[in-house]
Amino acid sequence: MTMMAHQYPSWIFINERTFITREQLNSLLKTYNIFYKNQKNLHILYGETEDGKLMVEGMLDIFWGVKRPIQLKIQDEKPFSSFTTMKLSDVFSSKGMTRWGEFDDLYRIGELDRTQIPMSETRNFQEDYLSYDISTLKPHAEDEPDSPMLYRTMSEATLVRKRMKPPMMDRKERQKNRASINGHFYNHETSIFIPAFGSETKVRVNSNMRTEEVIKQLLQKFKIENSPQDFALHLIFATGEQRRLKKTDIPLLQRLLQGPSEKNARIFLMDKDAEEISSDVAQYINFHFTLLESILQRLNEEEKREIQRIVTKFNKEKAIIQKCLQNKRVIKTETTV
Repeated sequence: MTMMAHQYPSWIFINERTFITREQLNSLLKTYNIFYKNQKNLHILYGETEDGKLMVEGMLDIFWGVKRPIQLKIQDEKPFSSFTTMKLSDVFSSKGMTRWGEFDDLYRIGELDRTQIPMSETRNFQEDYLSYDISTLKPHAEDEPDSPMLYRTMSEATLVRKRMKPPMMDRKERQKNRASINGHFYNHETSIFIPAFGSETKVRVNSNMRTEEVIKQLLQKFKIENSPQDFALHLIFATGEQRRLKKTDIPLLQRLLQGPSEKNARIFLMDKDAEEISSDVAQYINFHFTLLESILQRLNEEEKREIQRIVTKFNKEKAIIQKCLQNKRVIKTETTV
């Protein structure tokens, strides 16, 4: 429902074009919380602030959909406690890295597939790598000559000039620089990675948080170095339609509007340049390739016919106008004589 905010001050803002009444919000909250009746920690609650404004708060499911690597921070904002101990085998596996979120189950984060790096990019990167040591990347190529290089992230790590050290000293230095991330150890080999597409996480948000603030909250939770400007939130529907949330959108209320079931719609964190998919295009996504080719051929033929129809129409109108102008010139000449 679309309304003007200043005309209906008691209504609840969703974005610059959409507002709902408190009765509608109560109904949405009731439906949502009944759906998660056996999971109280997932309930969305609401109340009023001291100045009488309505506040909605709860856990928001966000799914990973980024295609570019993300960079973990080396240092946590919180100092690492010397009394905290943890076995490295509990933190890292051969397939990647796992760790706990504040309210999450244990999520698996896939390691970047290094075999997809173009050879030209690898050679250029090796030239820089001989002179510089990037503390967030793997050890020097001298230690592991056969291992390919990792991708650089959109917001690249700072390059620091360092002396070349013997392998043993280098290993000690790497262990010294290993820091804590949300209570777990930072690891050079898994500091740059692409989360598995469709893997789920949760963040606690409220109705005062717009799209960019929710993205910041998610990046802060996982101590991700990339800028929030590198990402966008998209609503992906079961039909295949994909709609980008605007800066003015409130993701938590958008989740309420779409209902509690993730089968209908999900919120994905995606790269900032990820394209939207309209409902018209989405209806063709699941069709077989040969059928899509046939549809495309028909559309091309229809386009050509439409172009020809318009060209013919305007040629006729042009001929009529030219004939009228010619007749007027003849009449004017006869009058002058």
